[in-house]
Order: sequence, then C-alpha cells, then structure tokens
Amino acid sequence: MTASLYISRATPYDEIPYISNPYPQSHPERLAAIARLLGLAPPSIDRCRVLELGCAAGNNLIPMAEAYPESSFLGIDLSERQIAVGKSSVNVLKLTNLELRHANIMQVSADYGKFDYIIVHGIYSWVPREVQDQILAICQQNLTASGVAYVSYNTLPGWRMRGMIRDMMLYHVQRFNDPQQKLQQARALLEFLVKSVPGGNNPYGLFLKSELEQLSRQTNNYLFHDHLEENNHPLYFHEFVSRAASKGLRYLGDSDLRTMATRDLHPDAQKLLATSLSQIESEQYMDFLRNRMFRMSLLVHADKRHSLQIDNSIIRDFHLASQLRPRDSITDLGSTQPVEFVSDTGGNATVPMPLVKAALLVLAEAWPRRLPFSDLLQKASVRLGAQVPTDAAELARLTDAFGAALLLLYTGLPFGALELALGPLNVAAQAGEKPRAPAAARLQAATGVVTNCRHRMVQLDAFQREVLMLLDGTRDRQQIFDALHEQVHQQKLLIREKDGSLVTNADRVREILDQHLSATLQLLAQNSLLVA
Repeated sequence: MTASLYISRATPYDEIPYISNPYPQSHPERLAAIARLLGLAPPSIDRCRVLELGCAAGNNLIPMAEAYPESSFLGIDLSERQIAVGKSSVNVLKLTNLELRHANIMQVSADYGKFDYIIVHGIYSWVPREVQDQILAICQQNLTASGVAYVSYNTLPGWRMRGMIRDMMLYHVQRFNDPQQKLQQARALLEFLVKSVPGGNNPYGLFLKSELEQLSRQTNNYLFHDHLEENNHPLYFHEFVSRAASKGLRYLGDSDLRTMATRDLHPDAQKLLATSLSQIESEQYMDFLRNRMFRMSLLVHADKRHSLQIDNSIIRDFHLASQLRPRDSITDLGSTQPVEFVSDTGGNATVPMPLVKAALLVLAEAWPRRLPFSDLLQKASVRLGAQVPTDAAELARLTDAFGAALLLLYTGLPFGALELALGPLNVAAQAGEKPRAPAAARLQAATGVVTNCRHRMVQLDAFQREVLMLLDGTRDRQQIFDALHEQVHQQKLLIREKDGSLVTNADRVREILDQHLSATLQLLAQNSLLVA
C-alpha cells in the first residue's frame, strides 16, 4: 500500500508513487494516549525516537519532526524516487531531526537502534509472508521496553468480498503490461459489471454498485497499489495476534478505541461478549459481527500488562479539546435534561450531566487549543456557578464521575470528536500580530492539501493557500495584505464579484481583499493551521 519493501529492483512505487499522507491514527501522540489510558507508561513524545517502515515521501513524518524538534525520526522505503522527493522537502525545511533512508526492510537490524514508537501503515497486507514476519520481528527487536508499535492491515471477514472484486480486476488486466492501461481497464471492468448485473433487490448488484462508488472516489495510485498489486494478503485478527505473540509481542488495543467497545451492537451480542471471553476472542467476534475489513493494531512487548478497565481518574493526566457543540441553545445549563451535542467530524452525543455540558461549551470556546483537565474542571465549574471541591475525597468522587462521562464520549464518538492527549498543542486560536503557519504546511500549500497541527489534512482553495504561504511569522497583517494586493496588481490573483465579473475598481478591490484576508485568517486558525 504505502511502499514495496522486499525487492531490490525498481518498484511499482517508482512508476506510480503512492500518495504520501499524514495518518493521525498513527501519530505517536495518539499511541501514547491510548497506552496511558490502558494503564501503561509510554515514552514521552517530546523526546522520543520514531521509526516508520514504508514512509513513502515522508509526509507522515515531516509534520511530526517539525512539531517535535527534540525528538528524532527515521523513515525507510525501497522506492528511491519517493525517498528523493521526501529528502528534497526535508532539506527545504531544514529538518535536522528527520532522516529518510532508501533501504530494504529485510536489512533492518538491531544496529538501527531502539525506537519508542514504530509505525507500519499500509504495508503488512501488501508484502509476502517473510516480510510480514520481518515487520513483526523489527517491532520486537527495535522497540524500547515501554514503546508502542502501530501496524495496520486488511482483515477478514470484511476484505473477503472486496477481495473478490480484486480477483476480477486482476484477471481482466493480466493481458496489459502498462500500469496506466491496467488502471483504465480495471475501472472499465467495474463499470461494465455494475451496468450488466441486475440491481434492485439483488445483493450482488448492490454490492458491486457500492464498490464502484467507493473506488470511483479513490485516486489512481490508491486503486493500483491497494487492489492491483501482486501481494494483498488479508488475515483474521486472531491470526495477526498469534503471529505477533510468536515474536514476543502483545496486542494492546486498536488505534480507534471506539472499535473495541460493544455499545453499537445488539443487546444480545453485548451480553454474550460481556461473558468470560478474552479480549482477543471478544474483538474477533466483533469483527465477525461488523464485517470489519481494516485494522490499526497497537503492539507492546509481551511482558507489558495493560487493563481494559480504564481508571476514570486517569483523565487527570490529559489535555482535552473538542468541537462538539449543542444542536440547540441550552436554556438551563444546570438541569439534568439531556442535550444533544454534534461535531463537524461526525457523530453526536446526548449529554445529561451539567458539568459535562459546561465542559463541552468551554472546550468549544477554547478550540483549537487544548485545556489541561484541571483547568477544564475549574472553568466548567465556574460556568455552573460552582467551585471545585477542596476536600480530597469529594474531589476524587467528582473526578471519577466527570472522567467516566468524558471517557465515554472519547471511546464512543468518531475519531477527533473529543481529543485526549498527554500534553498541550502548539496552536493559535487567533492570527495574532505576525501569524505563522507550520513550515511544512506552507510548503504543501504550493501544491494542494496541507497538514494541520493536528496531523490532519485540510483542503484549502487557491486564495487560502496563497495566504498560508505568506504566514512565516515575519509579516504583520498589513504586510500580508500588501503582498496579496501586489499579486492582484500583477494579475496573479483575480478578484471577481459573486456574478463572476472581474473587479477593476481599486477601492472595491481593496475592500474585497481585506474581507477575504480576515475570513481566511480566521478559517486557518479554526482549522489548526496557525502555531502559537
């Protein structure tokens, strides 16, 4: 998926590079948070060592390296072309704590040293068994005693039906040698099948239609490397866990904790899974019930013991952030009347507890900043006209109830709706006197989608990208405006009215430009694209 790592000749990734993206679920910050929630003491990410196998052009590591200058990062990939592209970016950004290395995964040895976090995204299912074994061996051999490894892979039973589509495409494209022809013919086959197989109540036709809709939204590099590669070996979750155990590794949990919970299942299923089943058995049955096709598993050394019963008081170790907002205005914040909160990232939650409602309002107002738990408790209490208890026992009871409610939201809502991290986030809520965006984002802005301070991709329009590229911390708002105005003068930027007509009046040009600049600075701040 991300890189081909087991052959020495030119790879398909040299001819059709895999798009190198940030993967927030793989970020060490998230891995550390989950490990802490489950009772472990993970390494601090402020001064850690990170290894990524199959790093492509390094766009998962580059924003991390900029955000954590005291940590060190190593990415390896067999695609010389993609490593060269990544090195160019690293050199432009002057990142001395990141190395991108053209290397074969089979040659990674103990000499590489120990790493606190190891990331393997989109590799495991797309390589032969001997390389899969080597990946797990590296996760054991090169992981520090308290480190965490992240490995994603296609899983059964969900991928079995998708694999059927892959088999059809591979059969159809076998007569073509050119990768572009293979892509064209694969898409043509899907369209032919959808048109030819009856729809209506035909489950097979409905499945083909849904697959075409899903694949039609994907880029050519995704279709080629995920579906037309020689290797694609999905496996059952319990098989992966057994393989990891044979290498001295223990399954910790999933990078998306929501998938480990049963609350979305039928009550009878919840009751069955609440019996004496082991964690592995329980999650395997959940995969059966959900027809799961992709996993993001976290691994630790076999001697580490974690707990699935999260201690509510652990919430005190965390900083929190959220964009959850009430669907309707709240008339009585102190009432236990349930209020529905919604998020732009998807998902909604019904909240009856007054302190939690107050906390979500506080977090929404503080966005995009994170607040330490103690500050959040204080501000939410003040919002209710109350004080934080000074009695230790009473404070412990309040923390337990408050923590339980917050953790329920964290483990029950889609990724990012409520954010828990073991430290603050270097992000600005407003543009400030001389606004600054991450250097990596400014570099990306020249070509398209950018990575924000939350390690998530943000789509900007052409004007917003132009503004972002100017935010290097040396210009005040007037200088930013003047630079944009000069681009208008040189006709590099065109300003139009809503009806599409070109604006030529000088005063009107300045008025519109000023309005758009203000709106863009606010949008960038809200999208976590300005650093403090």
